[in-house]
Amino acid sequence: MEFAQTISQSQTMQMGGQLLQSLAILGMASNDLSEHVQERAEANPYVAYSPPSAFAARGGEAFDAMAAIAADRPSLMAHVVEQIERAFPAPADRMIALHFAEALEPTGWLGQPVETIALLAGCPVARAEQVLDVLQALEPAGLFARSLSDCLLIQAREADLLTWEVETLIRNLDMIDGRRAELAELCDCEVSDIPDILAQIRGLNPKPGLAYDHVPVPVFPPDLIATRSEAGWTVELNRATTPRITVREDHLTGDSADREARKLRRKALAEARALALALERRGDTLLRTAAVLVARQSRFLDKGPAYLTPLTLDDVAGELGVHPSTVSRAVSGRMIQTETRALPLRAFFARPVSAVGGAAVSRDSVMDFVQRVVTEENPSAPLSDDAIVALAHRSGMRIARRTVAKYRSVLGLASSYERRRRALGI
Repeated sequence: MEFAQTISQSQTMQMGGQLLQSLAILGMASNDLSEHVQERAEANPYVAYSPPSAFAARGGEAFDAMAAIAADRPSLMAHVVEQIERAFPAPADRMIALHFAEALEPTGWLGQPVETIALLAGCPVARAEQVLDVLQALEPAGLFARSLSDCLLIQAREADLLTWEVETLIRNLDMIDGRRAELAELCDCEVSDIPDILAQIRGLNPKPGLAYDHVPVPVFPPDLIATRSEAGWTVELNRATTPRITVREDHLTGDSADREARKLRRKALAEARALALALERRGDTLLRTAAVLVARQSRFLDKGPAYLTPLTLDDVAGELGVHPSTVSRAVSGRMIQTETRALPLRAFFARPVSAVGGAAVSRDSVMDFVQRVVTEENPSAPLSDDAIVALAHRSGMRIARRTVAKYRSVLGLASSYERRRRALGI
């Protein structure tokens, strides 16, 4: 009985190790995977390695992100990547910086915690923080901020405005309405001084990224390719970014007395087969995940972000019959090349917005609708949030007024009162 239990535990531990290897390889970016497989091939005589042409053509150098950005379409990403190329001569730090760039929101703020970015980049949080310190010194000031207060503090410091009062007020912006006496006490000033301090802060730009187009660009080589035909969209792996190996199924020859040598050869062959299986599983998971995303969001590919439907990691995981964390690893940092542009796989996901009756709509659809309506309005008679809600309802989009106000603010659009004042030059 004890012997049987020992064998069972040994097999479970072995399968666990293979699963962990598959999950680790699934989460690797193409260039990291290529380096990993090359190292394994150098240490294992049963692994014959063929480097991906996307990296082999560059002599092993990192993907040239700037070369993938169209010169006639200035964007936030193009502006940032150009500065990253100059600020980070070391390839390892540059790759971490590019992971930060991929996490940028249209506002110029970071859309993910530093801990998450460090995990995706495969580096310690402390090192990611060091890279972030350099990124926050890029132009314009305020990029790569973690929050509104962080953005304003960076800009105030750059403009040499960061006095004790200004810093304290920025860190306590939530106290401006209704708690000015407490705020003045914290700032060690009079209540009458608060408007003057606020005037200095209002001269800063809380969303520096909005000065640029937020166009998704291939910071990393696309792992997948989507093509359109009369039958619909199809997806395939980008072989130019996929490392290939061949397992040398040689016979285990040698002196029968040299049992230790035969044991080592068997172990090396088993590891080679496990690596080949992990690469096959990675490709299969990427392809199946992308196929679901493209099928569910085909109207988004055909017509743009306004046609995104609500879709979450859990939705895709349920369709594939896997855990949501597997889908998360599969889409993290992945790009898919379409006929017109390269898109991150995460662009296919859309959080549902709370709807007032009817079907839920995606965040991107609401933002696109609000942006389009405000852009097309009569400047001298701008639409109120209630009027935008009414237009949305007539279009079949059942959303609340607070939703319109929230996304109008995210887009950097002023209230109807302020828009009218600007149109009239008041």
